[in-house]
Amino acid sequence: MKLTTRFFIILLMIAVIPLLLSVAWNIYQYNSSVTSYYDLHKGISSLTAANIDEWLAGTNRDLAFLYEVEHPLAKKVDDIKIIHQATRINSEIMSLSVLAPDNKELYFLQSEKVKADRPLASYQDALVKQVRESGIIAPGKVLCLKSRAYFPLAYPMVDGRVVVFHFSLDKLFSKLNSQKIGRTGEVIITDSRGQPLPCQRVDRQKFDAAALRLFFRNGGRNGTINGFIVNGESYAGAYSAVENIKWAALSIQSEDELFGQQKKSIYVFALFAVGTFATTIVVVMLISNRIIRPINNMVNGVKKFLKDKHLDEVIPAEGWPEIKSLVGILNRLMLELQAYRAFQLNQIVEEKNKAQALIDTITDGVILVDDRGGLIYSNQTALKLLGIARISADVVLPRSIKNEAFFAQFSGLLASKEKFVKAEMDAPVPGASPPLVNSYRIITNQFLLATLKRPGRVIIMRDITNEKELEKAKEDFFHMITHDMRAPLATIQGYVEMLMRKVPASPNTDKYFKSMLYSSRRLRGMIDDILNTTKLQHGTMALQIDKISANDLITRIRDNHEPVATPKNIKMATAPSAENLEFYGDAALLERIITNLVGNSLKFTPSGGSITLGTAQDAEKVFFWVQDTGVGIPADKKDTIFEKYSQMEEHKSQGFGLGLAMCKMTVELHQGGIWVESEVGKGSKFIFTVSKKLSPPDEGKPGDAGVKRAGAEKA
Repeated sequence: MKLTTRFFIILLMIAVIPLLLSVAWNIYQYNSSVTSYYDLHKGISSLTAANIDEWLAGTNRDLAFLYEVEHPLAKKVDDIKIIHQATRINSEIMSLSVLAPDNKELYFLQSEKVKADRPLASYQDALVKQVRESGIIAPGKVLCLKSRAYFPLAYPMVDGRVVVFHFSLDKLFSKLNSQKIGRTGEVIITDSRGQPLPCQRVDRQKFDAAALRLFFRNGGRNGTINGFIVNGESYAGAYSAVENIKWAALSIQSEDELFGQQKKSIYVFALFAVGTFATTIVVVMLISNRIIRPINNMVNGVKKFLKDKHLDEVIPAEGWPEIKSLVGILNRLMLELQAYRAFQLNQIVEEKNKAQALIDTITDGVILVDDRGGLIYSNQTALKLLGIARISADVVLPRSIKNEAFFAQFSGLLASKEKFVKAEMDAPVPGASPPLVNSYRIITNQFLLATLKRPGRVIIMRDITNEKELEKAKEDFFHMITHDMRAPLATIQGYVEMLMRKVPASPNTDKYFKSMLYSSRRLRGMIDDILNTTKLQHGTMALQIDKISANDLITRIRDNHEPVATPKNIKMATAPSAENLEFYGDAALLERIITNLVGNSLKFTPSGGSITLGTAQDAEKVFFWVQDTGVGIPADKKDTIFEKYSQMEEHKSQGFGLGLAMCKMTVELHQGGIWVESEVGKGSKFIFTVSKKLSPPDEGKPGDAGVKRAGAEKA
């Protein structure tokens, strides 16, 4: 997107979008107001219809006296007198005429308030005829005489007479007119044809009755009206039908008064937005030459500088003074960068030579390859080991490796998807006479290539032949010592056990003998750990599988360690399973695992602490755990403590670092696993499992040989 376009869009967003939001908000407010106005007019029209119904109900109550006149079971009364009295009492009755069956007027009474050229009853010949034929009380058309409205009502009596009433509508019209809204609001009553009743403040000649009837048909008994022409002006509002007579009550108001101002506001905002849009275009065009073109020149100049790595010509200074100053600063900056880059190249070359000398000096082979095996860099040690003459574009690993042992190893390493890979291998020494085979440790890790952003690999090949020989010498030394120590240790242990039986028992002698016996057993266990570790590593350990009671096993170990725990004020406890848990395994090795774990807990649990042994099971495994309240193990050491000769720095003087490694290998020989749950300062919980699939050889399972092979594979 061009800078001019972006600048235009930004100005447009700053100037026009707020106006558009204002227009949208005005439209929303307009719609809300229209809805509110219509709801208000609906309420007024419904209230008007209810008032008319109430007035009609009152009119019907005013005719109740006729029941006394015509009731066939009532005693004979002077009906003219009763009618006369009822008429005088009801001020709403403006005229009353009693007509005989032959239409001869039997009684006539008309209020002096009526200003008419002839009696009101004389206007109702058609109504009287209709009532005589139907025998049902019926209203007539409203009369408007001398600006006063009268509501005619004809009542047929059982003896053939007809009573014609005229009720005044002045109070009703006055009450309804008081409910109008605003300056132009009107409340109008219409008949079933949509014509307004006479004597209302509306020009019937300018009242669109046909349009109103269309609203009635489309809206039912209640609805809204809009665009309705009254007296030449557009009105809006609502109507509601009267229940007890074919009239409708309208509440209308001039549309200009209702929402004319809001419409004007919307139009003004819209015109203002259009004007702002046009102004924005003009402003963008005016300042484009003064700002945008110089900026484009600067951008193009910098791009060319980055591409060519040198400045052929300076960027022309143009535009406003501030822009010219910026162009001058940018030109100076690029010139200085050009000079600095030349200096940096010399520095980089120098540093590269130093790194090259360092890598070529170390004895390890170092190789960098890309994601396709292409050789990026290699020192001479690596090239010699792999049998590659020199670095070139044609060298691709592992295809170019001449040493078969390294070829096989590199094929697997480069095909691996793992980020970090570590492996050991044996390979013949190139050019050695007589032939020699050395051990190598290969470590490889991925890194992202700077240009392609794809993973390459750095590979280090280290000669660990001396390390292997030292480790073998250490193992031979331990093996020799342990074999030489077993005989005198067995003698000491035997004499201690014999003295415990021969010497009379006393608190002190029991304490001394138990301490000596525990120490001899502990030393014997350490010797066994060394021998067992060697056997496990070489795959020569065979399990002696028997049926074992888990509860008996942990109880026996607890009892063996109580003589040591009690003087330290450490509580030994068991949490055996509630059920009699039995399984198959090597009892001696499992006891040695738990003894090692308990021994470690005794070392690192302070006085006043506790050690708990427990066991459980599920469908496939038996669980054992040893939990203490000791110092705990850091999170970064939870996995390394199970490696051979691995110890935490503060515990270097408390053993060989073989106990947990032996435990791990022995558990794996039992097809289980071992782990630790610990928090520094809150103690540790060592947990291991034993598979339930183990069984003695005589039950048709692989037995010792099968377990031995598994141990060899694990090692």
